Amino acid sequence: CSGFRVKEEYNAAYIQKILEGFGDIVVQVLDKRFIADAEHARLTLLQAFEAFKRGLYVAKKARVDILLKFLCTKKIESALRDAFPADNVKEFALAGFGSREKVIEMVKQLESFGVFDEKILEPSNEKLEFLIRYHNLSEDEVKNYGVGKILCDRSAAVFSKYYKLKSSALTQ
Repeated sequence: CSGFRVKEEYNAAYIQKILEGFGDIVVQVLDKRFIADAEHARLTLLQAFEAFKRGLYVAKKARVDILLKFLCTKKIESALRDAFPADNVKEFALAGFGSREKVIEMVKQLESFGVFDEKILEPSNEKLEFLIRYHNLSEDEVKNYGVGKILCDRSAAVFSKYYKLKSSALTQ
């Protein structure tokens, strides 16, 4: 997961189209407000990668499942509406996984459209307040566990029943 600042003439939708051209990697453009911090990003992507390896998806596109995991939901339409950056947004996150070679190739190509900026993933009061409101987190949850860890747990919980049902159907 990395922060990305796109040049003025481009937008997130354009970058997503470029990313879809890299067949061996799975990368999703995501509103930076949905990532509490780098650890939250790492743990959520690990969940997405493990599901991907096992062939367990909610959406038809694995990259959309990344989005669903960050939003802790199985509702594709609302996730796309809420977490895909608007055209005027110039800073966002790129979240995904793939072979080292393909990721390096992707990074080189994207550098002509903007710059990578890890500060975009850093926690901020604005982001944390947004996530607390969006996910309706309680003060006690946040105080005891932290926003990122709660969201990783919620994401795992939302998908665990679905994955259990789907994987049992695959083995029958």
